Amino acid sequence: MFYVITAFFGFFAGFLSGFFGIGGGVVYVPTLLFILRARGYSPGDAMLIATGTSLGAILFSTTSSAWRHKKYGNVRTETLIPILIGVVLTSAVGVLITNKIGGDPLRYLLAAFNLWASYRMFKKAFGKSAETGAAKNPLFDSFSAMPWKVKLFLFGLGIVVGVKSAMLGIGGGVFVVAGLIAVLGYPARNAAGTSAFVAFVAAVVGVIFRGILGKPPPSVPPGTVGTLNIPLALLMGIPAAFSAQLGAYVHKRLGERNLFFILFGILLLIVSAKMIF
Repeated sequence: MFYVITAFFGFFAGFLSGFFGIGGGVVYVPTLLFILRARGYSPGDAMLIATGTSLGAILFSTTSSAWRHKKYGNVRTETLIPILIGVVLTSAVGVLITNKIGGDPLRYLLAAFNLWASYRMFKKAFGKSAETGAAKNPLFDSFSAMPWKVKLFLFGLGIVVGVKSAMLGIGGGVFVVAGLIAVLGYPARNAAGTSAFVAFVAAVVGVIFRGILGKPPPSVPPGTVGTLNIPLALLMGIPAAFSAQLGAYVHKRLGERNLFFILFGILLLIVSAKMIF
């Protein structure tokens, strides 16, 4: 039953990854946390392993999601450049901060992140008119055609994603989607596609640093490297790779249906409450 539940949540997170262009860590991390705590690990130790393992699972879902969105023409290459520079330069910082503060504070940081993400989802559902039209020409033909203020904003977005991804075991996709839509006025499909690719790179870098720099707690499950548990990452990530394809397809077919954003916002509120209490 343990394996079935873990794989199911991996499948569910993968669908969200494909549809929203996020990594799926907002589902992976709390699921892994609950599983590890049920197996007798302390909250702090469980959180360290959950956040590291989440990045491994994200690799599967975002690889699948990014490939599908690329096929649909949703990924904006010129937008990726400044974001990915910020991600690569700051991911190691997130791991070092995690090593310093331990696992318990991460529960509250992730809960705060989920609350913020929930707010973004509800605003997306009920305030659609305010989320679009923020820029007259949000899409540019090339990186060189972008104004410097746009490049700096995207670089700053990459810094936030890099640090948060390595610390919290998330792909940072919610930050990217919110920033591209709310600030720059990107179409939702381009925001989701570009975000999926960013989440993939953030997961790759995060896995490397979590494996090399991650300081494991005294008690870890078998198959753990640094703060990444490989068996659990595979158990969640493989189903996610298939469902991410489905999520990206549904996004293309249905577009922005408010029901999806509302349900996702409710899910994040529930997860936040579980993380805190």
